[in-house]
Amino acid sequence: MMQISSTQSLTLLRLVMINIIAVDSLRNISITAQAGWVVVSFYIFAAIVFLIPCALLTAQMATGYSKNGGIYLWTKEAFGAKIGFVVLWLQWIYNLVWFPSICGFFAGIIAYIIAPWFGMNPDFLVSNPWYIISMSLCMFWLATIVNLFGIKTSSTISVIGAIVGTLMPMLLIIGLALFWILSGQPMLKPSAISDVLPSFANINSWGLFLTVMFSLFGLEMSSIHAGNVNNPQKNFPKALLISSVVILLSLVLSNVAIFTVNSNNTGHVDIVTGLMASFSYFFAKFNMPWMSSIIALTLVLGAFTTVSAWIMGLSRAFTIAAEDGLISKRLAQTNTYNAPSKVLILQALIFSIFCLSYLLMPSVNSAYWFLSALTAQLAVLGYIGMFAAAIKLRVTNPIKLGQYQIYGGVKGTIVMSSLGFISCLVAIIVGFIPTSDVTMSTFNFDLLLVTGIVIALAFPYVLTRNYS
Repeated sequence: MMQISSTQSLTLLRLVMINIIAVDSLRNISITAQAGWVVVSFYIFAAIVFLIPCALLTAQMATGYSKNGGIYLWTKEAFGAKIGFVVLWLQWIYNLVWFPSICGFFAGIIAYIIAPWFGMNPDFLVSNPWYIISMSLCMFWLATIVNLFGIKTSSTISVIGAIVGTLMPMLLIIGLALFWILSGQPMLKPSAISDVLPSFANINSWGLFLTVMFSLFGLEMSSIHAGNVNNPQKNFPKALLISSVVILLSLVLSNVAIFTVNSNNTGHVDIVTGLMASFSYFFAKFNMPWMSSIIALTLVLGAFTTVSAWIMGLSRAFTIAAEDGLISKRLAQTNTYNAPSKVLILQALIFSIFCLSYLLMPSVNSAYWFLSALTAQLAVLGYIGMFAAAIKLRVTNPIKLGQYQIYGGVKGTIVMSSLGFISCLVAIIVGFIPTSDVTMSTFNFDLLLVTGIVIALAFPYVLTRNYS
């Protein structure tokens, strides 16, 4: 089978849940919440210059080009197949680089569950790179196997994961924090406007902005399945609006909940196990220590379904590039469940190699942060291509029947894309500022980062050198 289009349709609910599971996550909250009220300003700023423009531009392009392909299809239409493939490659490779870090997060949660069984400290367990690698491989290959059963199976799991693994834990901690405040318990309040606004004098604090912005990446991923959406002209804008509001509110309120109750526990937090440490402290305040294990299980499901959603989305887009002849057409083959089996297996094999990065870095924390930083830089380059394509397509092509149109027409599209460019520029700059969790020097960190970016950009040109 050479076509990945499918008769299996995605409803509005499934589309919203795919968006939520692809973007919304608690994994960075233990890090971002340490900044206190400043993180709220960062989220508002990121929403204005990135999330809102990304949602509006995605709605406009997805409803105008309602075929499978997403960002690859848009940039191909705007700048040609080779540039489209470069942007697709960046999206694909940044996720392959990111997968070991999200799987490391998964391994950290598992450690909190199993370490007490063996009388071990979970921090000691996750400091062992072989533990991180083995757990990451188990998670990714299991997610790959699930996706081999097709889009209907993977989207069903996304719905379950979004509700049980993401929204329920967030609603729980937000509700408990509200109860904490209404009970008259002490909370962290901003004493001055400087407590809410980020300081330009402390440039290191802006390194947190990249983490905040990174937590909002991925809203455009569901457009890869545009050809499978019921009434995309109507459902895509609705799904993007609903999921954007849910994502932003849940992330902001979850951060406020954590630093409100944990105001006396703002010391150094481990990147990999920090979330569970924060939850343990949080639930201890409510005399509910047993709740940490339940939350851990839901977070495991959430992390798994996040990886599962991205695995399928990226594989389907890569298969379309293979059908266009940019890479071997053998990669366009699908199995009896209409899943892109060749790309799924290749993706899992490359991921297995990336996992070895945990052995090459001085610590698990350094590996985790480096992979996250490289992921964000590659993703930002891909978004620059997407914002440029939005302008080109709107200027050169008339609005199609039923296509969503940003207010202001061409000018509105340029304004939204310009905001996106600004956010990308800020993210690129602050992305070269390592946090205190990185044990290597800034020079070595940035050198590795630049090397990774150059290698990632060189590959697509090598792969498509014979394409005309």
